[in-house]
Amino acid sequence: MTIGQSLIITYFVVILIIGFLKKSKSDTNSFLFAGRSLSLPALVATIVSTWYGAILEVGRFTYQNGIVTWFIFSLFYYIAAIIFARFIVPKIIEINIPTLPDLFTKLYGRNAGIIALICILFMVSPAPYLKIFSELMSFAWDIPTSYSLLIAVFLTMSYSSIGGFSSIIRTDKLQFFLMFVGFFILLISCYTSYGGIDFITANVPSYAFSIPGNFSWTFIFAWGFIALITIIDPGFYQRTFSGKSTKTVQKSLYISIIFWFIFDLMTITTGLYALAILPENTIGSPYLELSNIALSPIVQGIFMVSLFSIVMSTIDSYSFISAFTVGRDIPRIVLNKDNISVRTSINFGLIITGGIAIIMALYFSHAVDIWYIVGSFTVPTLLIPLIFALYSVRLHNAFLCMVLPSVIAILWHVYGVMNSIGGYPAYLFNLDPMYPGIISSSILCYLFSENGTLK
Repeated sequence: MTIGQSLIITYFVVILIIGFLKKSKSDTNSFLFAGRSLSLPALVATIVSTWYGAILEVGRFTYQNGIVTWFIFSLFYYIAAIIFARFIVPKIIEINIPTLPDLFTKLYGRNAGIIALICILFMVSPAPYLKIFSELMSFAWDIPTSYSLLIAVFLTMSYSSIGGFSSIIRTDKLQFFLMFVGFFILLISCYTSYGGIDFITANVPSYAFSIPGNFSWTFIFAWGFIALITIIDPGFYQRTFSGKSTKTVQKSLYISIIFWFIFDLMTITTGLYALAILPENTIGSPYLELSNIALSPIVQGIFMVSLFSIVMSTIDSYSFISAFTVGRDIPRIVLNKDNISVRTSINFGLIITGGIAIIMALYFSHAVDIWYIVGSFTVPTLLIPLIFALYSVRLHNAFLCMVLPSVIAILWHVYGVMNSIGGYPAYLFNLDPMYPGIISSSILCYLFSENGTLK
């Protein structure tokens, strides 16, 4: 066994010990929301660490496209998080409804709640992150993908079945520290071995520092709309509901944005180093290939632990949310059953979530594909109806206002795929599906609102 493999196994053992350290109470507030008492440091640690689950995709995207990655995967999300902290957090705490499906059901009816359920199950699927975990396992041990996925499911879902959300928070605190350590040592190593910004600019293609780079502005701004998924993200909703107070949650988000900015600078700069150092058209993950060249075996093992911590912090969080959506919200909303115990429902939901996520992870090629498709269909469905609900704007026929924009976005995408050029969808008017989805949602929600003309 290599030094790197020993470090990774040690990390797995430590995470399991921390996760199993304390059994959670079985009531809803304790098990699902950590007693609704999360402090500022705990919130910052969990918000920051769960943000970067698809870390290898960030490296791959930077290697292929340069600094435009910061606009697509960073800047728009900072803006969305600021909007969420300023305008959405106070309303979530004020309205005091624990989950998004509960909120839609209570304010818009059962059918709207079911649509919200479906969207959320796609949004919080851990499949993209399981896929990245398997890539890391294959790099470290060269084992089959199916085995890697099973290991990921066991490691990240076992302790949450006992300790609930509190277990996830405890592990996130360690993972928050490790994620920064790993990229810091890789950046320092690249800087001392190759030089700074002058080396990068002299050795990367011209597109690396150009905006919009390899993309059109319509594509980039489509990602801007996709970033608004932050506002409907069940993970943010859960953490908001779990915080001590409105001010605590808001401050934690503002501080998290600062940490995101720092970490984004680290990861994107590392991706640019990979572009400058690695051979053209590198097939594997740029971060992993760069670590092979730039780091000693011991330090590379620490970097691998950092990558695993980033991925696992997202897998356990999304798996847990998906599990209580399957185990708690579906029986309550679809089957009208309220007497299922929280712990039993979560454990059942974890089994279902793990199985579906493994199937999805085996199907998709890249995590970014899942992000784009899911975001394009769910944001038009939920965003504006959610804002109306939180701000007490009465919406007639909410079911139609949710379903029709999603159908329009899906048909728009299907048309683009059927008329693809060079393997890329050719959308009508060169507009990504997000645009007609959001536009139609805005029109419908206005027309069916209390101030509109259709009632």
